[in-house]
Amino acid sequence: MNAYLVIWLLIGTLPGVGYPAARMHSPSDTFAVVRQEGKWLIRGTVADSASKQPVPFASLRLVEVTTKREVVGLTADANGQFVVEVMPGIACRLDVSSVGFASKSLAVPPPDANRRTVLTIAMRAIVTAIQEVSVRGNKPIVEEQLDRLVYHADRDLTAQGGLATDLLRKVPLVTVLPDGGVSVRGATSVKLLVNGRSSVLSNNPAELLRQIPAESIKTIEVITSPSAKYEAEGSTLINIVTKRNLTQGLNATLNGGIGSTGSNAASSLSMNYKKLSISSGLTGNWFYNPFAADADVYRIRGGDRQRVISQQASGTIGIGVMNANAGVEYRLSDKTRLLVGLNHRVRQVWTDRDAQFSTGTDEPTLPAGHYHSLIDSKTNDWNAEYSHTFGKAQQELTISWTGGITRNQTVAMPAPPTQTDIRSQNNEHVFQADYQHPIRRNWLLETGLRFTTRDISNSLSDSLADHRLTTLHYRQQLAAAYVSSQWDLKKKWSLRTGVRLESTTNDIQQQVDQRSQHYTNLFPNVLIQKRLKNARSVKIAYGLRIQRPPAQLLNSAVATTDPISRYTGNPLLLPEQIHTAELSFSTYVKANSIIMSAFVRHVNQPISPYNSLVGNALVTQYVNLANQTDIGINLYTSVKTGPHWQTIATANLYYAALRGGAGLGNLTNEGTNYTLGTLSTYDVSKTWAIQLYGGYNSARIRLQGRDASFSYYQLSVRKSLPQQRGSIALGVDNPLQRRVPWVSYNEASTFAFRSVAYQYNRGVRLTVVYRIGKTGPRQESAKSRERRQSDLKEDQ
Repeated sequence: MNAYLVIWLLIGTLPGVGYPAARMHSPSDTFAVVRQEGKWLIRGTVADSASKQPVPFASLRLVEVTTKREVVGLTADANGQFVVEVMPGIACRLDVSSVGFASKSLAVPPPDANRRTVLTIAMRAIVTAIQEVSVRGNKPIVEEQLDRLVYHADRDLTAQGGLATDLLRKVPLVTVLPDGGVSVRGATSVKLLVNGRSSVLSNNPAELLRQIPAESIKTIEVITSPSAKYEAEGSTLINIVTKRNLTQGLNATLNGGIGSTGSNAASSLSMNYKKLSISSGLTGNWFYNPFAADADVYRIRGGDRQRVISQQASGTIGIGVMNANAGVEYRLSDKTRLLVGLNHRVRQVWTDRDAQFSTGTDEPTLPAGHYHSLIDSKTNDWNAEYSHTFGKAQQELTISWTGGITRNQTVAMPAPPTQTDIRSQNNEHVFQADYQHPIRRNWLLETGLRFTTRDISNSLSDSLADHRLTTLHYRQQLAAAYVSSQWDLKKKWSLRTGVRLESTTNDIQQQVDQRSQHYTNLFPNVLIQKRLKNARSVKIAYGLRIQRPPAQLLNSAVATTDPISRYTGNPLLLPEQIHTAELSFSTYVKANSIIMSAFVRHVNQPISPYNSLVGNALVTQYVNLANQTDIGINLYTSVKTGPHWQTIATANLYYAALRGGAGLGNLTNEGTNYTLGTLSTYDVSKTWAIQLYGGYNSARIRLQGRDASFSYYQLSVRKSLPQQRGSIALGVDNPLQRRVPWVSYNEASTFAFRSVAYQYNRGVRLTVVYRIGKTGPRQESAKSRERRQSDLKEDQ
């Protein structure tokens, strides 16, 4: 831990931080109108006048000079390149604009077959803070795109300080659970991506989100209808797009916060010089909180309930996370890019508690004791990516390799001299190749291959079971191929369809058992969108996806957390098959917006916890149910009252029906679940903002009962520093309640279990963000925005 702090201090003492590299001569505006296949075309590139780097996704309009009529509107690609057709004999001009740059208009020269100079449009960057604030105020924080809902953290003036978890609470459709996990529309089978890439922690959102500072996030994309390009794992994808500073020179950001329930600190350093970009970061987060819990186990006989055992516990929990990362991007040419990234993470979770036990007659049944557990986790992951764009806009080849190793150890000491020791290791590699090709101007074809290997080991030593040692070796291989196509049809119709083929091979080895699984799945998807008048749109989509059981749920060994709670895996678990259909409508009226959607989700073989009473202990095992069907609606509305006040309200309602099947006694359960949320922001001035947000989540239906309901709310005030140098924010969490009871209930024909966990959520937090170096426009990664180019083009 001390080594990280030394590195952190060294970064802060680097000489020259904040001084830009030597500026190069600005390119001049040059023109070329060439004849190709009987058409006169303008080919060119939009570039930064200072750095000569391309300006991705600039907006262009070809306007007839005499009538001032817009001939065509278009968007440059990720490399700033564009192609536009002109008509001989008509005088036109080209209007070019991009966020963070001064707009300009250029006269288009008459067609000349002998003139072949490449067109370059030089854009001058605007770096004043006042202009950036004015741009943010005119754009919605949340908007719907073709297959996703996008929350723009860079437009939320209070979205600085804290972690990615804090921002996710503001995102429509998303629920952050009390344990840090994430659900979307009630489903916890969510896969997390960062800049479009997965990692060894993608299926563990709680751990990954604790390692991403909120200050580094540009957008959060909730992809409810993923295309065939994405891996079929997970019912919904959440893609976190981080900010990327393309300003030439050396730049740094310092971010720190302290609070009553947690503290965090982060630093990032980036350098851009000619074709080379280097970035690094170091983050640390610490959480500390008391807790209390009560649990009661009842045995049911002939309709009568008898309390078997009760537990009353209290103690403290702490979490410490350290993350170091580095990345290098080198542009081999204007069309070729090479990127390499490394990450190292360390996480510790420690729990200390004192517990007392009693029976229904209040007689002692187990001795009171002190319980301690420690989770120690280390992760190393890396990624390498090569991309090349061709002459046509949107034509691109990408080859990538992603890998990582995670080691975990959990030591639990229920009471001396007993001890549980669980160790696991996950070694994962992903090789992927993607190619996209524009067949026509309105037709984009995507195809690719992906190969994934996972080697996982899990061992458990439990002195409560006569020092048994059990070991699980799990090897998984996934081979996938896909094809996806998108058409922009006449009369503002869009169609995207695709299919993905995945072949899965699992080898599971245990001390007393060995088994293999092999299955091949075809995952189709289709999406149709109609753009209506007045910025309205309607779409309908369907997709089939899969959720494979994680390795930790396959180990049949029994893990003891305390004398009345035990957990065991199930090597016979099968993957979930997830069918999802949705219908949505969106409309934008000036600064106000409404997004409504309805969905149906049917899951075959859903994985669910199943409880049974063994002696006086509750044993939890994960099993496959027969099916689960969810039918729901979602509503998002944003209303701007005057130029300074914006209020967002969200509501999600769905009906869930669970069927256990014959193997579980044909158990069934059904009920309604809902979530409510609101976010209100008031800009006191150009540098001061106040925000209040909160939400309520109803109890979630399970096969044998229900999970607890919970609520949250926060008031924050933020002050922006001059010249975009940073901000200071003060936040108060749940000020009216010191603790909130979290009640869960499970019941079967022979037993009942009730638990109450008290969440201590009240807290105060002060955060400071300070930037060193240039504070010019910040562009998100070209790779992530390339995926949305077709949507951006539609908005022109």
